[in-house]
Amino acid sequence: MAKTRTIQEAMKIMTGPGMPWETEEKTVKGRTYRVYKQLPSSMREFWLATKTPFGSRKYIVYDNESYTYAEAHTRVAALAALFHSRGVRKGDRVAICARNLPEFIFSFWAAASIGAIISAVNAWGTLDVLMHCFQMVECRLLVLDQERATLLAEQQEELARLGCSTILVARPSRSLPKGMDSMDQALAGCSDKQMPNVSIAPEDNATIYFTSGTTSKPKGVLATNRQFLSNRLNTSVAGARATLMKGLSLPVPDPNVQKAVLLSVPLFHVIGAHSFLSLMTAMGGKVVMMHKYSAEKASELIVRERVTLAGGVPHMVLEIVDRLSKQSHALEALSFGGGPASSRLPEMVKKSIGEVPAGQGFGLTETNSVATSVAGEEYVKRPTSCGLPTPVTRLKIIDPATYEELPTGKTGEICIHGPNIAEGYYRNEKATKEAFTEDGWFKSGDMGHVDEEGFLYISDRAKDIIIRGGENIASIHVENALYSDDRVKDAAVVAVPHEKLGEAVAAVVVLHFKHRGQVDEAALRKVVGAKLPKHCVPEMILFWEDMPRNATGKTLKTELKPKLKVEWEKRQAKGQMAKL
Repeated sequence: MAKTRTIQEAMKIMTGPGMPWETEEKTVKGRTYRVYKQLPSSMREFWLATKTPFGSRKYIVYDNESYTYAEAHTRVAALAALFHSRGVRKGDRVAICARNLPEFIFSFWAAASIGAIISAVNAWGTLDVLMHCFQMVECRLLVLDQERATLLAEQQEELARLGCSTILVARPSRSLPKGMDSMDQALAGCSDKQMPNVSIAPEDNATIYFTSGTTSKPKGVLATNRQFLSNRLNTSVAGARATLMKGLSLPVPDPNVQKAVLLSVPLFHVIGAHSFLSLMTAMGGKVVMMHKYSAEKASELIVRERVTLAGGVPHMVLEIVDRLSKQSHALEALSFGGGPASSRLPEMVKKSIGEVPAGQGFGLTETNSVATSVAGEEYVKRPTSCGLPTPVTRLKIIDPATYEELPTGKTGEICIHGPNIAEGYYRNEKATKEAFTEDGWFKSGDMGHVDEEGFLYISDRAKDIIIRGGENIASIHVENALYSDDRVKDAAVVAVPHEKLGEAVAAVVVLHFKHRGQVDEAALRKVVGAKLPKHCVPEMILFWEDMPRNATGKTLKTELKPKLKVEWEKRQAKGQMAKL
């Protein structure tokens, strides 16, 4: 039996000379970090390096279609040439607003390869939200799917005013509005199919991903090539560390065996693009795409495509493993992130599909995905922990009122430092100054503590958001939707624990006196549903006569949460769940 290693021994091996996670100290824009020494200089270099070694391998599987790496490189080069011919230059924004499609990936690498800033807009947003994002980034070129093309049919004039000279629609299923072009037809009409030659540096801006936070509109998180690429290695830290801690050597990749990931999360989320896509692309793996998630389809694809890695928000993974037998899959790892997970997850996974190593991590759009992670036996021992910092990440816990650093074991606001921390919020100096410090720390808004061994535990959020199935929901959004009903006098929205989704949306409502007893939960759910996406609609609404507040009039949500949790658990036990 191999002699086990400590965390420190495993990390020393991982970060040693010649290893993928080898680190060095580097000053970047006046700040000193530990950075990955083996990191490519740009996303362009990262992408181009996959052509020769992996050319004949399958890269993308989508429904009954598949594309090899060589075919993908041909399409990416042609798209890059098309973008360039339409006036896109280094530093220009290329917005992508679509569900998961192969064209999303092709457009992603095409924009990155010519130094454009990929602006990935959440395709589930309302028209107002989408236009807010487009107004912020002022994209030169916009890539849409058919659903978004239909939604934006009357917005071409405004988009043109913002500087968007080209709108390309992937896989149009009907005639397009004036001002929108079929991507395939545009490619056919472009004679140049060669990748333009562009010089890109690690500190050049690369991506804008959006996060809702607690404001009424999404904020765009601006990141550089180095910040994006750091996550490719951060993502693989926990699994490698777990292997070394068992006393084993890291396996040498077999060129005849291809890894595969099920891309069950959207590419406009950092888990989808920064973690799953970049990790699998780096190793010449296969990306198995889903246009729209369903547990039944996901489990079918895992079996059919011999998927080795699956993951996403906890409820997705649980739904998938519930449908898999212990003999039917090739899974080697399960990864959780994007929301709080049940402490019973390791036990539930083992019961469903056997000894498949599982792990989870903590990160945000502002950290370009992974900041801490844990896998293997360490995860089984600490299922409620989000893990250890990556080799290039530092954590500190502060008192959010005084900003003083707190000792080990004390709960405070989690702050994160490293070369993966974003530049800030695009064109939002005020919000940037509030969340990002001059010396490079990001104040996450999450509350937690670090134990004696350095493992992070999240206890609450300073920001008033709910994470339901990986989707950030600002409580204020739901409260404002409730207030739009004249019968509502007061409203407060909080999270209640949900074993599969992580959290669910619950509300307390005080009605004006004359309407009391005349309004039910279904009526108010309908009100919210008319204004917000389905996942924002409260699954439980309680009617109270008054709202607990402090002396300054602030709603005491700390008093609401335990009471709503008790009622929620009663309803779950009785099977009284709202059907959204």
